[in-house]
Parts: sequence; structure tokens; C-alpha cells
Amino acid sequence: MRVIVVGAGMAGLLLARALARRGRPTVVLEQASAGSRVPGPIMLPFQAYDAPEDVGVLARVTAAGRAIAPRPDGTPVAVAVGRAVLLDALRDGIEVRHGHRVTGLVREGGRVTGVEAGGPEGPVRIDAALVVGADGTDSPVRGLAGIPASLTLSDTAFISFRSPVAAEAPFAIEFLSDGRQVTLLGWPGGSAGSWQVDRIAGGHEAALAPGLDAFKAAFTRLLPAAAGPLSGVTQPEQVRSREVVEVRCDRWWVPGVTLIGEALHAMNPEAGIGSGLGMGDALALAIAVDGNPADPDAACREYEHWRRPAVAPYLAVGSQGTRVVRGGPVRDEERWPPPGWVTRPAAPARAAPAARSAAAGPVRPHRGPAAPGGP
Repeated sequence: MRVIVVGAGMAGLLLARALARRGRPTVVLEQASAGSRVPGPIMLPFQAYDAPEDVGVLARVTAAGRAIAPRPDGTPVAVAVGRAVLLDALRDGIEVRHGHRVTGLVREGGRVTGVEAGGPEGPVRIDAALVVGADGTDSPVRGLAGIPASLTLSDTAFISFRSPVAAEAPFAIEFLSDGRQVTLLGWPGGSAGSWQVDRIAGGHEAALAPGLDAFKAAFTRLLPAAAGPLSGVTQPEQVRSREVVEVRCDRWWVPGVTLIGEALHAMNPEAGIGSGLGMGDALALAIAVDGNPADPDAACREYEHWRRPAVAPYLAVGSQGTRVVRGGPVRDEERWPPPGWVTRPAAPARAAPAARSAAAGPVRPHRGPAAPGGP
């Protein structure tokens, strides 16, 4: 069974590597150019260990990172490591066709039998028994396959920073009065901090309007351990705001197409399990394909049968799983922008629907400029 994997992120590369180790032919298509790099760190949680261990990269990745909360046996609860380190390890030995954007699905007899894509040398058609969408929250494959999805713009946004200055500890956290979090992640390339706040009317511009000094002072009050790392934040581009789109799919596959990772279920990143869910999906699908090499529908049924119960508890809790509710009122210093901050009149904030069908088009998070060296 030939498999096309669309998307060379963590989930897509792990799937390709897991299939290759099982002797199954795979084609990986990636829209980004070959020289593209994903900056910053990731906190790889224990839920993610089985999949990279299966494909032989866990030891390499953990050796390049910082252990968070080692247990008595020495196994850490999580590892702070560069995203590029993990992606490079997963990509090693895997052929990725960069610069390929999927434009259509090939159908025959009521099922998908391949993809049409635009590449550096023009349009191409690639046939396969199974197409896997590992292409993120906006997932073109999901839309082309007609798999319904509910996309919800979370009420939580994030103000975050990246710094070249290393934190003393690999991880620090403070829970605010309403259960939201302020976190600091230290990795071999520096530090990154994140502050959960209410989604801010006016988007990125309004979120960052109070300025760099105000942000650094407010963040340090909430998490004093961030003072050192924040000394390395000297440019506005090192701070960004972002909103979160959560994805839920009741249907996991149609004949010839299935989904993994954030194309299938995306949730609040502060839960710290997104990478674990995506790579777990990839490993489960690889095992199912290996067990049903001549029957892609049987492989998809088996993948869903075993994997759906594993992710159900996380999806049931959703973004609220990131909260440790203390029941007290939110203090003024826990709010961002600071109370009383006044900006020039902005355009009316766009409506944020509670949920939206993918058929109506994706709900896109409003992101600030990416900063070098962090999430």
C-alpha cells in the first residue's frame, strides 16, 4: 500500500518514518521550501515518548534537550528541546518533496486514489492507496476530502516571548486566580515565556500596544523567574500575540483519505499534549497500515477503533484542561492589556463564532510577527 503524507511537521514526518521502518512505501509532500526552519523550543511531554522511541529518535532528541521533572527512574515528565532538533531527527533518511502544494484529490469509483499538486516543476499527479492529511488546523486535505470539522476560536489568547538568555530551570509555572497560566521554558537555545490571557478585541495590534517595557514588567511580576530571560528581550519582534483555533472532527476518514494531528483535533497548546496526540496518531496509523497492507479502509477503521478512545479524554476536557481553578477574582496585575490602558480607536473587533463548520472556511488565528528562537 502506497501512502501519501501531506505535511512534513512532527506528525507527518513521524508517520513517514514509522511506515518506512515497516517497509511501507511513502511519499511526503510539503508546501514549504527545503530551506525552511522552524525556530524555537517545544516541551515534548511524556505522552509523546512512545512514538519517537518506536522510530528510533527519542534518545537523540532527549540528549539535545533539558529534562523537566525527572522521575525516580530518571525519565523526565517532559523535555525542553528545539523544534528543529526534533524535526531534523524525524526527517533524517526520509525523502520530502518540498515546494509541493496539494490542489486536488484524484477520485475513482467513489474513493480517493491520489493527489494533484503544484510543484517546482509544474503540476503533478501522484497515485496512492491512502492520502493522509497531516497539514494542520486549516488542512486543505480535510477540505478537499469533504470531512466535516468544527473550528472554534478559543476565548484564550497568548502573549509570549523568546529570548537568547537561558532560564535557570527548564520549566517554571504560575497559576493565576482564574486558573490560567504563566509559563517559562528553558531550552539549550535560550528561553521562551507564555502568558494566557483573555482574547483581546482588536487583535495583535491592540495586544502589543502597551509596549515592550510594560510587558516585561507585568510578566516579571507574575513570574519572577523570568527576569533573567526577559533581560534578553530587547526588540518588539521578540514578543508576539496569538489566538488559538480548536479543531474537532467527528469523522476521521473517508475512502482513501484520513487525518492525523491538528488536522483532526487541535486544542489549546498550553495543555502541553498537542505534539503527543499528533505523534500518537501517526504511530497508531502506521501500525494499522502495516497490519492491513492491501486494504486501506480496514487500516483506517482499525486506526480509528484504537486511537479514538485514547484521545477522547483530552478532547472531552478541551481547553479547560489547562486551568487549575482557584476560585478567586482575577487581580488587576493578571490582566493584559493593563487595566486603564487606552489606545487610539481601533476598527471594530471581528466576531468570534462559538463554532464553525469547515465548509464555511477556516477560522484563522490572528498572529503577530514570529520572533526568532522560540515558540
